[in-house]
Amino acid sequence: MQSNMKQILFQKAKELERWMTQQSETEEAIPVKENIDTILDHIQNRSNVRDLSLSLIEASRKAGISYIVYPKKKKTKWKKRLKLSKLSNVYDELSKPPKVLKRSTSHGILPGQKKYLLRVPLYERKFQCPSLPSCLNFDEFVQSKGGIPENTNPRTWALDMFSKHKHQKTTTHKRVKISIHNDTSERMKEPPKLELSDSLKSGLSPEVTKYYESEVEILTKEINDKKKYPAFAYCRRGAIYRKLGKLQSALKDLQEAILLEPLFLNAYWHRHFIYLFQDKINEALDDLNYVNKYNKNNAEAYLSKAEIFRGRKDITLAILNYTQAIKCKPTDADIYFRRGEMYEIANKVLAIDDFSKCIFYDPKRTDALLKRGMFYYENENWISAIQDFTALLNIDPQNSQARTYRGRAYFKRQFYKQATQDLSVAIHLDPNNWLALYYRACLFRKSSPFRALQDYSVSALINDGYENLGCFLHRGILYADLKLWLLAICDFETVISLERTVILAYVNIGLIHLLYLDNYVEAIWHFSEAIRLDPLYIQSYICRAETYHKLHKLKKAVRELSRAIHLQPDGIQLYIIRGQYLLMMKCYDLAKFTIYQVADMNKGLIELSPIQQALIYSFCENHDKAIQVLDRITLNRPELTMYTLLAKAQMKAKKIKEAMRMFKKALDIFSHSDKGPNAIAASADCLYNLGLCYMEEGNIQMAFDCFTKAVKANPDFAEGFYQRGLCKVKLNKDSSVLDFNRAITLNPKHYQAYLSRVAFYGLKGRYSKAILNCNEAIKIYPQSVRAYIYRGVLKYYNKTYKLAITDLTTAINMDKNSYIAFYNRALCYTKISELRMALTDYGIVLLLDAGETVMLNTFINRGLIYVELEQYTFALEDFKQAALISKTNVSLCQATAMCHHRNKEFEEAVDFFTWALKIDPCFLDAYVGRGNSYMEYGHDEATKQAQKDFLKVLRINPTYTKARISLGYNLQAQGKFQKAWNHFTVAIEVDPKCYLAYEGRAVVSLQMGDNFAAIQDINAAIKINTTAEFLTNRGVIHEFMGQQQNAMKDYQAAISLNPTYSLAYFNAGNIYFHHRQFSQASDYFSKALKFDPENECAAMNRAIANTILKKYKEAKEDFAYVVESCPFWAAVYFNRAHFYCCLKQYELAEGDLSRALSLKPDDALIYNRRAEVRGRIGLIEEAVADYIQALDLQEYAPVM
Repeated sequence: MQSNMKQILFQKAKELERWMTQQSETEEAIPVKENIDTILDHIQNRSNVRDLSLSLIEASRKAGISYIVYPKKKKTKWKKRLKLSKLSNVYDELSKPPKVLKRSTSHGILPGQKKYLLRVPLYERKFQCPSLPSCLNFDEFVQSKGGIPENTNPRTWALDMFSKHKHQKTTTHKRVKISIHNDTSERMKEPPKLELSDSLKSGLSPEVTKYYESEVEILTKEINDKKKYPAFAYCRRGAIYRKLGKLQSALKDLQEAILLEPLFLNAYWHRHFIYLFQDKINEALDDLNYVNKYNKNNAEAYLSKAEIFRGRKDITLAILNYTQAIKCKPTDADIYFRRGEMYEIANKVLAIDDFSKCIFYDPKRTDALLKRGMFYYENENWISAIQDFTALLNIDPQNSQARTYRGRAYFKRQFYKQATQDLSVAIHLDPNNWLALYYRACLFRKSSPFRALQDYSVSALINDGYENLGCFLHRGILYADLKLWLLAICDFETVISLERTVILAYVNIGLIHLLYLDNYVEAIWHFSEAIRLDPLYIQSYICRAETYHKLHKLKKAVRELSRAIHLQPDGIQLYIIRGQYLLMMKCYDLAKFTIYQVADMNKGLIELSPIQQALIYSFCENHDKAIQVLDRITLNRPELTMYTLLAKAQMKAKKIKEAMRMFKKALDIFSHSDKGPNAIAASADCLYNLGLCYMEEGNIQMAFDCFTKAVKANPDFAEGFYQRGLCKVKLNKDSSVLDFNRAITLNPKHYQAYLSRVAFYGLKGRYSKAILNCNEAIKIYPQSVRAYIYRGVLKYYNKTYKLAITDLTTAINMDKNSYIAFYNRALCYTKISELRMALTDYGIVLLLDAGETVMLNTFINRGLIYVELEQYTFALEDFKQAALISKTNVSLCQATAMCHHRNKEFEEAVDFFTWALKIDPCFLDAYVGRGNSYMEYGHDEATKQAQKDFLKVLRINPTYTKARISLGYNLQAQGKFQKAWNHFTVAIEVDPKCYLAYEGRAVVSLQMGDNFAAIQDINAAIKINTTAEFLTNRGVIHEFMGQQQNAMKDYQAAISLNPTYSLAYFNAGNIYFHHRQFSQASDYFSKALKFDPENECAAMNRAIANTILKKYKEAKEDFAYVVESCPFWAAVYFNRAHFYCCLKQYELAEGDLSRALSLKPDDALIYNRRAEVRGRIGLIEEAVADYIQALDLQEYAPVM
């Protein structure tokens, strides 16, 4: 049966190969020549008359004829022409794209489907199109038409069937191109229906073929003689034809045999093979069922049916038929094996039973041995698996797969030598056996890592897919053992790319970044990914906590450990680590609680040693109890380490004297004991702690000696060098930086040594080098607030203020209560003139719990900023607070008095100047300030008192120019111009660069009428110090000299120099006003008011200018403002009366003039103006009286 099936499959394969070759040749064939009429039509449309002959010759050559055919002339037929509207519609329809009908379709979406489609993705929606089936059944169509006649090609029959009812046309044929979509043809492609023929290849040897042909001749002769019943001859000849590949003849003979003898089962048996060749499975099954109907014990028929059902993946029917075949042949090993293969899909236990029976009946069935060995291996029955693989290898020693799996089984049983031998043989037999290479590498990983690395690499080279994922994982681990970190990371990333849920790969990459590459951000990301994939994996939480600890994010580290403890509440080590982190965070209560938890967990489980008890007591700050326990231990064990522990406990308890005594006792024990490496390290630790005790007591020299001995005992003791460096700093030794350098060399992570070196270089003025050390400290400890403050201060001294602000802002973001950072940032803001930001920071400093010195400096600095902003009230309050803190500070009293003076609080200013003089009677500025305050009183007594203060200063220091200048102004106020001029001259002689003296003498000269001297002095002042005020004063002098053009130039120069100087705008506006340029005058008065809103003169002048410009609304607003500001100024009422006259509001004008006269009753001009107004409103008598009064006043007073 198996040979027959193989022969059918061979013939079928050859026929399929021939059919595929024929199809490819058909597709590559040269296309047929075009019809001559089609070519001529094309030429006639394309060519002109001149080229017609050449085109006809070319067309005849293309058509393959030797004569020329002339094209038919087209006769024009007169038709009824279309209207333009219809013609345009036709063109529109013709211009639309063609609609190619693929197949009949029903409605794509029915009304009831819309709600369903809202929830179904596009790629899963199924549109039912039931108008036509997707593939027509040709066989049913053939049967409905009566079948295809014998010796007729089905294609020819089908064409004749569809074309016989059509009328044959006599017109020329035209080829029509039909476009078929490629995706449709691919979708409809099915295996071809193989046709029966007598030319199939049989695959038989020539001798066998010759023998079969001779048998065919004998049987043919027997059939033709008709001497015997021909059914057997037909069946035998049909069977031979089938073997020879003449299937068509074979089918005829078998049909004839069945027709002659319907119960001839052999004919049915052979015919079912031909049906199998044609893929007529149902017909083949019918024949086999017919055979089994009349022969229940035909095992071959059952086997064939089982193979058919196996091919159709109908496992149940296949198993049933194999079972029937086994009943017929209970000792056939092959049938058991085939049924076992079917059972293997559904029930492996039953499959193993069948494989075992197969092996029982045929012990040399290697495939059954391999199947059963694999089953035992997968179920971890190593001994049975090894036995089966060994039996297989006894039969087939070259089986690489069996060698591999037996080696793996030996590996599982820890028989590493036998495993290595089998895996090596497997690799020798099959060099591409990646699995054997992988397991041999696992065996060599510890004993020969480079050999293992070689095997891993070859295995990965052969198979780099998902199946070999473990190879990349183990090679990454091996690379990590060999400290090839980057190669290890590459392998772990390959594992992740193959399978993103492998948590071990993420954790290993994170550990490499954490422990060796110091790339903590990447480490956190990989640990986080591992946690995301498996939230119950405790190791990921522990590793991420350690990473946060490295980044000094202790709060997050504690949180991660708390999660791990939640997952594993009995993990004592987790509690201990969390206690350490809480201790670093200075959360002593929580750390103590954690240690108590550990102690409670150990009760009844693990008995704590006395040392552990003492450590727990010490950690929980129960120092007396810890000292008591350690004291008992030292009585029993007077050792170096015990005394050291006791001394450390005493240090924590602040019992420095006792601790020093114990350290010295420990060192005495060390001097009389063996000098082993551990003892030397312990002695260095004792010396170090003894040095700390001396530092605590303030004995820096003894501490220095102890640290020196400690580093001599242990030259790698980084902390000892650091502490010795601090001692050298306190002892003013220049070599302290060498110890800091040594500490950093021994421990590159010692960021405190970097900060100490920062302080050293900062004191030396080497700010750039100090900043570099700050950078290193920040790299080690990014959360160090102190490092950022240091770097910010250094950048301040380096005059890179904006960079300093950045660092100080970072420090503030880390610690919102760092008043030092706020204070220094305020200083930086002051330097870059960001005064408002500086005020904010100074305010925050005062809100925080800063020291007295910082608060004093803050009040002083903020007061100075307020002075610069001309907010003297706020400055006054700050200086008062500073004076309360430092009551003997003369400068603070002086500053407070100056603020009072600026606020026009002259009496308070005098009081504070007097306070300053009480503190320091020789403080000259206080005398000058008090004298100036007296001057502002405005009466003669105060002026004389001021003169006394100025003279007192000059008696103390005759060269003090401030007092001399103030005295000059004092004499000027008293009308003693010559004396004032003399004092200004003396001040100039004392200090020829004193521009204030030149200004004062210029003013006095102007008052004395010496304009030339005044202009010379003001020019000298401008040469020394060009200010807007001096330029404006020179402009005033020019006006007195009648040189208004020069005056305007000075005012414009003052405005260019200081665009906010209001007095220059006011004076320039007055010049424009006098020149009747009222619009420009109004603009300049507006600018003067913009920069000095309290300038009533500018407001009144602008009102007058607006009145003249007939801007009555603006003028009215200005007059109202001036009247409100200066209600006792007669001039404003007089000018507003003129404004009302312009508006013809004479009653209001008369009221303002009366108000002006009440304030200035002897002004003839006001009487004259009121007389005019009263005349206009009809008050003739009152008007005459005003005129008379005006005349009387003019007789006794000069005209205004």
